Amino acid sequence: MKSIRTGLLCLLMLCATLPMTSAIAQSATPTVEDISIGYQFGEQVTFNGRITSPENVTETLLFFRAQGEPATRAARVELKPDGRFSYRYDVTQTPLRAFAHVDFWFSVTQRNGASVNSPQFLFDYLDNRFPWQETTSDTLTLHWYAGDAAFGQQLADTARNSQTRIYDLLGARPTQPIHLYVYASATDLQSALALGGQAWVAGHASPDLGVGIVSLAPGPEQGLQMDRQIPHELAHLVLYQFSRERYALLPIWLKEGIASAVELSPNPDYEQALKMAAQNGGLLPINSLCAAFPPDASSRFLAYAQSASFTRALVAQYGVSGLSSLISAYGDGLDCEQGAQRALGAPLSQIEQGWRSATLGENRLGLALQNLAGYLLLFALILLPLLWRRLLP
Repeated sequence: MKSIRTGLLCLLMLCATLPMTSAIAQSATPTVEDISIGYQFGEQVTFNGRITSPENVTETLLFFRAQGEPATRAARVELKPDGRFSYRYDVTQTPLRAFAHVDFWFSVTQRNGASVNSPQFLFDYLDNRFPWQETTSDTLTLHWYAGDAAFGQQLADTARNSQTRIYDLLGARPTQPIHLYVYASATDLQSALALGGQAWVAGHASPDLGVGIVSLAPGPEQGLQMDRQIPHELAHLVLYQFSRERYALLPIWLKEGIASAVELSPNPDYEQALKMAAQNGGLLPINSLCAAFPPDASSRFLAYAQSASFTRALVAQYGVSGLSSLISAYGDGLDCEQGAQRALGAPLSQIEQGWRSATLGENRLGLALQNLAGYLLLFALILLPLLWRRLLP
């Protein structure tokens, strides 16, 4: 009898604990585990993982945002009975920014209505369509997929010489990591930017990402293009690190002028374009190049040529310290005229007139008379008969 009572007591205690165990299981806080990422650049990104205590979950949301993007994207994730999930995001519909860090996290809603957020995770959205090789020196890493180790060394030598040139002009060296990607054709580069929701022609820099990309097609012009494109894009990246968030306030002509001025093999066509424009009165006012360059190709080319020449002239007249003061003034938000006035002691338009005259040999009076020649001739043809009539007896 005693053994029966003992057995019944044990059974009652076991039954009493079952609801408690169930309640504990239901109230267990879900966690996110076993996270992994897989992607094909320009096509899709797959987020994989597992949510613990799936029976206590009513909804799981995925949030992710690429570096530099203003909006956070959200998606509902479906869980399997064991809590595992695999969510595929279609990049073709809404591209992710190429070469950006992508932050992502999860928000899990429990049955009691409470929500719990996971820690933030991170992956780099790189162009994995190509078998990249790389070499690193100090803060700079070079990536290429077409070419051998000797080509990689040539890239490294050019980058090192470029950094010396940039330091001589800006007095600054890169302090944060920089990645430079070298594509073997403009088509490959353009497709990378297009798949990342951007567009350009030969080279591109994303200063806030610390990433520059260039296209160097094999052939006799490859070395020449290397000497132009690599220092140009590196200059943008170093200038951003030098000025940080104030980089966006700098005039376009100054940013492009600095980048063009440090090229190891300047474009010889720039000089011819400047000469013709000066002779024909076709030079663009520098203050028209503060916010943007012209959209048409010929005027845009002239804008690059003028920016490079004008920046070199500024350094020759005011020195590296003057250039640094100008960057600082514009970084403080002053407009094109005021920035030059504060940094260099003269308005931009006055400095420009000196550059046009001293560097390009522009004769403003001669051009004015040349432009008025037709009107003067017409005036003479009208006035002479009147004078002739008055002189006649």
